[in-house]
Amino acid sequence: MILTRFISRQCRLLFLALVFSLVAVGARAEEIKLEAKLIWASNEPKSPKKEHVPVDAATATKLQKPFPQWKYFFAETNVVQTVPSRGSNRFTLSKECTLEITELEGPRVAVKLIGNGKAVQQTIKEIRKGGWFVYAGDDKHESAWIVIVTQLEK
Repeated sequence: MILTRFISRQCRLLFLALVFSLVAVGARAEEIKLEAKLIWASNEPKSPKKEHVPVDAATATKLQKPFPQWKYFFAETNVVQTVPSRGSNRFTLSKECTLEITELEGPRVAVKLIGNGKAVQQTIKEIRKGGWFVYAGDDKHESAWIVIVTQLEK
């Protein structure tokens, strides 16, 4: 009798723990607001494109650590969009560069980098509010392109 009550109580506690954990996992699924910046990096103080503007000081400082080979960073485009819960959204940064971002379980996103209409790279990144990650590659004329993706507060 005591053993039966003990087992019954343990089963109820286990069931409640399972229900609460499923609710917690479901609660984490939410739309996320992301900012994607396309940046051109160079050692030349002026960009050959008139529409390029120097990045702000905070962004330049952020980029100096992973990219010490470049002295100057110029903003080409800045796109802010929301990715729906367990959904995807495309961030068109230029006619050659698009990101497709899918919100996944946990603080993760699947990212597909599309260059000239073809998938160039796919990866899964962990991201939290205020967190960021980068993609980068060499460009012509001893320069590089950099994409910074930041999760914004709502």
